[in-house]
Amino acid sequence: MPLCNLKILEDCSHAHGALYKGKEIGTFGDAAAFSLMSGKSLAVGEAGILFTDDRKVYERALLFGHYIRHDEITLKELKPFVGLPCGGFKHRMHQLSSAFGLVQLELYPQQMAEIDRAMNYFCDLLDDSAGIRPMRPPKGTKTTKGGWYFPLFKYVTEELEGLSLSKFSEAVTAEGSICNPGCNKPLHLHPLFTTMDVYGHGRPTRIAYLDESRPSEGRDESAKVEQYVESLPVSEGINRRVFGIPWFKHYRPEIIEEHANAYKKVVKNYRALLAEDTEKDGNGSSKAESQIGGYSSFFSSRKNTQ
Repeated sequence: MPLCNLKILEDCSHAHGALYKGKEIGTFGDAAAFSLMSGKSLAVGEAGILFTDDRKVYERALLFGHYIRHDEITLKELKPFVGLPCGGFKHRMHQLSSAFGLVQLELYPQQMAEIDRAMNYFCDLLDDSAGIRPMRPPKGTKTTKGGWYFPLFKYVTEELEGLSLSKFSEAVTAEGSICNPGCNKPLHLHPLFTTMDVYGHGRPTRIAYLDESRPSEGRDESAKVEQYVESLPVSEGINRRVFGIPWFKHYRPEIIEEHANAYKKVVKNYRALLAEDTEKDGNGSSKAESQIGGYSSFFSSRKNTQ
């Protein structure tokens, strides 16, 4: 049975300049959004862009917050509402960011191409190294990572006899490169989605409107939430399988090679690290796994930029 009336919304916040099978990200859906905050590969300070080829979506967006541009609204059903932001929000970018953005858009193709060249060179240098896997699209597929925002590698502990990701990362960092273990922690376990009362319901928002008929006698609110939190083992184990690598904004082969050599040295000498690796267990997983990674601002793109 064909799916009807499905709307495709693209979240492109990490994919500036990327292609999928030769087509630009942001051009597939009914609408797409890019974040342009200062840490992104295409940055204008603090702003965002909405893409759409649907006139109704475009005019509804103007109605929502761009009341100065309500004279562009042409649709009959929307015209009666012009004049005020219909939603009460004023989240459009300011003029200075707009000016930066116009300049950035002119530089954008060249910048993205240089980032892509630099990052692929780094991946090429480490492609055959045991224990680590570059995470990038296969060559020749006309699919690219564009600006490579927040680049990660996969960690294969079994190929390094169970060496923990924490110890591996510590050794690479000691060699002068960048290797941040983990990534964002699983969102479903964050207190925002388990225990926080966001809107003043008097109980955790996570269960504010959920079925209260489940047995809960003698439980406190926190315990009541527990019965609704699903176990997602793949998501919960991701932080011991990936690590952040240097984010090269410029194609400078000598510098890129120095970082790659730091990784190669650790891989070559991993056995010397096993004896002092107190975090691994018999399965090679880290006992300190819960301490790896963080949420959003925990990772500083400035520290990862080269």
